[in-house]
Amino acid sequence: MNIPATSRADLQEASRKNELIIETGRQIQKDFGEFGLEIHFSGKANDFYEELFEQMKEHVDSLVTSSIDRLMNFLYRIDISEKQIALYEKEMPNRDYNEVLTELIIHRELKKVITRDYFRQQSNKNEQIKLD
Repeated sequence: MNIPATSRADLQEASRKNELIIETGRQIQKDFGEFGLEIHFSGKANDFYEELFEQMKEHVDSLVTSSIDRLMNFLYRIDISEKQIALYEKEMPNRDYNEVLTELIIHRELKKVITRDYFRQQSNKNEQIKLD
């Protein structure tokens, strides 16, 4: 079984798919919401990044300045490691820490959606084979 590709280029390609973008927006709302952090998303794929980035960054700013423990719990919940943060900081030297972290969260949420979609498709293929 081939695992779905989740490199930066793959993420950029996948972000063009409206369905995955909308699902990613909902996943972001869900994960932020579990920490009492409200994110508004219109469901319009074309506005996804602009609509969500600033809202997310405001919450990240607040977590970084007010509660490092809560931030670490949040990142753990989303499955973001310190190693990933360091890698993104190297790749984005002209952006501040909170912007890098926000970008990483978006990418991680998109990876979740891509992976879930991949396995959903595999399951559907297997079901179709059984029916044939």
